[in-house]
Amino acid sequence: MKALRATTGRFQIRLSFSTEEIDDICLEALDKSGYMPKKPEAVRVDRFVEKYFQCNAGYEDLPQGAMGYTLFNEKGKVLEVRVSNRLEDGKQSSDRRVRSTWAHEAGHCLLHPTLFIAEQGQPNFSQTEGRNTNIEGRKILCRDNDIKPTGRAYDGRWWEWQANRCIGGLLLPKKLAREALADLLIDSVVTKSPSLPQAKRMEAEKRLSEIFDVNPVVARIRLNEMFPDTKGQIEF
Repeated sequence: MKALRATTGRFQIRLSFSTEEIDDICLEALDKSGYMPKKPEAVRVDRFVEKYFQCNAGYEDLPQGAMGYTLFNEKGKVLEVRVSNRLEDGKQSSDRRVRSTWAHEAGHCLLHPTLFIAEQGQPNFSQTEGRNTNIEGRKILCRDNDIKPTGRAYDGRWWEWQANRCIGGLLLPKKLAREALADLLIDSVVTKSPSLPQAKRMEAEKRLSEIFDVNPVVARIRLNEMFPDTKGQIEF
């Protein structure tokens, strides 16, 4: 992780993580919490958040469009994590979206405490109006267009891009995903590392979606990251 002096945006510093660093951070946290499954299966991500961060975690009737929020204190400790109870409607896709929201908020908890420590990542307050960061209240409020497994840049909101990277890292840990797909993988002729044949990608996506209880788009993006689709050159 690198902390760079920011010249634009609402924080005085900008944090930079490689994708490998984010995966390692997620794996380490899952291992330490005791919520890393011993075999390929769905991660109990809501319980992970409550136990690992020792915070007040649960559901809340948030305003329309708000998916969840993370609240820190002046030392960067996570005080609260909330997910909107409006997301629960009994549909499988909605239940899985709730899991992605928990993972996104956990991403903020893992990666962004430094931003809320007094005298370190404090913002230019004039630039915080109308956005999803309430720095004076030390809260990140995440709206429906912030939580996407695609990892896109969100018009400069790099902290949301990073939190979204944790969706795959927490819900589809690499070592478990590889284990779940072992019979579909082949060793690359050039690198000798595991690769996923194009003809097996749809089967792999469906398998990961069912085993880890995530929506297909989450599984697809994780696959594209772990085993790049060289034929289509899909960008993550």
